[in-house]
Amino acid sequence: MYESSQLLCSLFLASISLIPNHAIRLAALAVSLVMGLVYIMYVKYPSTQLAQLEAIIEETEQAIQDAGAYCFMDPFILAEANLRLLEVKISASSIRCHILESRASIWKKYHRLSREISACTQVISKVLIAVQLIVEANHQRKYAADIHAARTALADDHYLCRSTGTALPAPALQQLSYSFV
Repeated sequence: MYESSQLLCSLFLASISLIPNHAIRLAALAVSLVMGLVYIMYVKYPSTQLAQLEAIIEETEQAIQDAGAYCFMDPFILAEANLRLLEVKISASSIRCHILESRASIWKKYHRLSREISACTQVISKVLIAVQLIVEANHQRKYAADIHAARTALADDHYLCRSTGTALPAPALQQLSYSFV
C-alpha cells in the first residue's frame, strides 16, 4: 500500500508539473492539498476508525466461533482470544460513548480517541491473526493425518490397477509416487 501511495503521489506531482500556467498549477496544487487533508481527516476521524474497528471485531468474533466449532486442539487459546475480544468490545463501547457525549468538542479529544481506537485495532488484529493461525494449524494437522492414512492404505503389498484390473506390487507403486513434502 505504501508503494502504491508513493506511485500515485509521484504521478500526481508529475501531472501537475505539466500544467503550463504557473497560477493554475499552484491553484491545482492547493486544491489537491486541501482535498488530501480532508481525506486524511475523514480516514482518521474517530467515527470512521470506530466503524473499521467494529468490522474487525465482527470478523474476529466470527473467526472465533468458526474455530470453536471444529478446532478441539486449543480451547485455552480460543478462550483467551474470546476474553481479549470481549475486552476490546468494552473498550470500543467506551470510545463510542465518548464520541456520542462529545460531538461538539470532538476535535479536542481527536488525538486521544484516535490513539485508543488504533490500540484497540492493533489488539483485535493480533487476536484475529492468532485465531486464524489456530485454524490453519488445525487444517495442517488434519492434512497430515489424511496423508498418513493415505500412506498407510498404500502400504499393503499389492494393489489393484484400475486400468488393467491386475494387481501391482508395492515397489511398482512407489516408482509412480511423487513427494510433495
